[in-house]
Amino acid sequence: MAAAQHLDHLENVVSSGYSYRLLEGWVMPPEITDQSLSFSRNLPTRPTDICFVSYPKSGTTWLAFILVLLTGKKKDSLENSYVWPESDRTFQGTAEDLAQLDDPRLFKSHMPYHMALGSPARSPCRYIYIARNPKDVCTSYYHFERNQSWSGFFDGGWDRWFEMFVTGKVQRGNWFDHVLSWWEKRHQENVVFVKYEDLQKNFDSELRRIANFLHIEVEDAKINEIRDTVSFSKMKADKFSSLANQEGHSGLFRKGKVGSWREQFTAKQTEVFDSMYWDRMANTGLSFDFE
Repeated sequence: MAAAQHLDHLENVVSSGYSYRLLEGWVMPPEITDQSLSFSRNLPTRPTDICFVSYPKSGTTWLAFILVLLTGKKKDSLENSYVWPESDRTFQGTAEDLAQLDDPRLFKSHMPYHMALGSPARSPCRYIYIARNPKDVCTSYYHFERNQSWSGFFDGGWDRWFEMFVTGKVQRGNWFDHVLSWWEKRHQENVVFVKYEDLQKNFDSELRRIANFLHIEVEDAKINEIRDTVSFSKMKADKFSSLANQEGHSGLFRKGKVGSWREQFTAKQTEVFDSMYWDRMANTGLSFDFE
């Protein structure tokens, strides 16, 4: 297996077909620049703002659609119903443009806690972080990144991807560091932590928890409507939510089920990952369902 390239002192590199930029020690997509990160991090926020955050391939689009329906912010497409300011590729506007948006403003971020939009430690914005079990994330992320322009058309194979993922050398960095940065802040008044698997198993109660956090009253009929609208099959088929018109997003929805990692991980990789998982998650109080 080829060794993943060392990241020390790198600014903008292409490593064996995998592109990334190193910012503050974190591996980021090349379109995340010092300027765009600073803009997002220092964006003035309001108490009515909502920012949904995740490590990639953790249910972000699912949560986005739920929030769009909860807040009544649905526009012509899902990606136009919220703003993602941290990337030069996804936002070319100004702070003045954002200041003109009606409340509640919906924002997206894929950053760890200390790098997220508005700087959560001092922001009145409300942050909803969704996390998914890391084996399914690793698997889904591999299929999403392969042969895409933003990843340098990476096709180094699954074994190399696995090595890069467990060492934190994929875009958005180390999964454990990312997720735990938000888990440790879960008791803050402006943060709620949601698990993908819980949302699948207990959709109604988790939706109510999210709505209560946002101070939104939601009746049973609305919950039923949202549950039906955001089902995996409907989102995958719906042009509004599938992002099918965006370059490289035809594979955005793959399977969406818990446990698909079993189709990808070898027995040795499972052993390696399990050892790392129990070591990193020990004494955190955080656990995930893998089946």
